[in-house]
Amino acid sequence: MKIRLILIFLFTIVQTSWAQDCDFVIRNLSNILNGKSELIDKSEYDKVVRISEKFIDFKPISEIELTKKYPEIFKLKDSCYTFRANANNGIGIKTPELKACKYLLKEKGYSNYEFKGTYCGNALIEITEFEGWGFLSVDLKNGLTCFTMGKPLTSNGEATISHSNYYGEEEIALTDLKTKEQYVIGIQGWRTIESKVLNNSYYLKLESEFQTSCEKEIKYLKVEIKN
Repeated sequence: MKIRLILIFLFTIVQTSWAQDCDFVIRNLSNILNGKSELIDKSEYDKVVRISEKFIDFKPISEIELTKKYPEIFKLKDSCYTFRANANNGIGIKTPELKACKYLLKEKGYSNYEFKGTYCGNALIEITEFEGWGFLSVDLKNGLTCFTMGKPLTSNGEATISHSNYYGEEEIALTDLKTKEQYVIGIQGWRTIESKVLNNSYYLKLESEFQTSCEKEIKYLKVEIKN
């Protein structure tokens, strides 16, 4: 109960601080992938909507099926799967590994995972933890893995876009599926309400939120890998 009250108090403070700044400010969290983002006009976004490509959905497959088919990648030890990852990528991953664990212990806290299926040669695992959530994309050829806070979306199987909101900050990640390198940005006080893709470029429609003293606004963002 005390933890919940503290979180509510901190969230209220954050809301108040955001209310004092109505600007659309992009915070660079990681640019190993060498990506870029720019605001675009509504007219450009509307053109993309009319001819946008279709996102590929994942194919459901169970944890048992995947572990039997790829035993060298999915090895369960102490209630955890451990995967190889790119270290020091700028978004909190400091070690060359990522984990999907399942436990509810006083000394460890809460952690859970669910195998969602496969997409474009990757296994998709949803993870939930105390004050955290996200998805792991595990390459089924070599086990190389990346984390995204939101569900990864792709139209070509080469790169993905993902977005999710963490206590008022929208985190948007562009990921190279082969190398698992990422371009990640954060935007305080905004939330993605729609996303489209065309010719390896991703187009996001964002709405201002959590800014109590600011007028509601809509912005349009284009995210892509630099040539």
